[in-house]
Amino acid sequence: MRLVYISSPLRGDVERNIQRARDYCAYAASCGVIPLAPHTIFTQYLDDEQPEQREQGLRMGRDLMWRCDDLWVVGSTISSGMREEIELAKKLYMPIFYVPEDMVQEKVKIRQQDHLLGLDDCIEGSSKSSYEGQILVLKPEAYGSSMDLTADDSLWYARDGFGCIYGARGQAVYAENLLDGRYIHWERKDFYGIVKPESLAAWIADKPIRSEAAEAVLEAAVQNLAPELEDGEELEP
Repeated sequence: MRLVYISSPLRGDVERNIQRARDYCAYAASCGVIPLAPHTIFTQYLDDEQPEQREQGLRMGRDLMWRCDDLWVVGSTISSGMREEIELAKKLYMPIFYVPEDMVQEKVKIRQQDHLLGLDDCIEGSSKSSYEGQILVLKPEAYGSSMDLTADDSLWYARDGFGCIYGARGQAVYAENLLDGRYIHWERKDFYGIVKPESLAAWIADKPIRSEAAEAVLEAAVQNLAPELEDGEELEP
């Protein structure tokens, strides 16, 4: 099971926020992970109103993050302490999920779909398209046979490289993992093609990250559907 660091506000209504942290832990546990929320631990013996003890708690929380697999930012408010946790998670290439309050209240579980994306999740014929600035589906064999892969490893944002150009002599594609930000040199042959918007939307629904590249793809897909909807056509459920 994955060890998850729960990031949520503490200051303000401290008692209420501690209870919320407990609720967030219960929600995370229902998703099949092991949650850790500093608010439910350190406040038992540290006083957040005392600057030295507050700093000690923040430092202990940062040390704890090094041992976790994911960071879940829960609720609608991001405090200064939470922003520091987010920045540390980025430096650690740790997956960061943003879970809104209504998702917790409605018990909408995340991280439930771990199957790898494949050729069927790509736009038809996109293997001959330009890859630069596109979200690509990686072939599992690109990792080698010894890797235990999940959907976390499927999607990559192509930054640059001669391999982004179809037919170019150079084949290097420099891409960033959509989930954790790892930046790796791949070859063009390592990818199936460009991900379909609907497959990307399903992936993000299960893994609520914040990605400008993904948002741009989904927004463009909605705009492309707008004329059809104006003509009275409806999206399939």
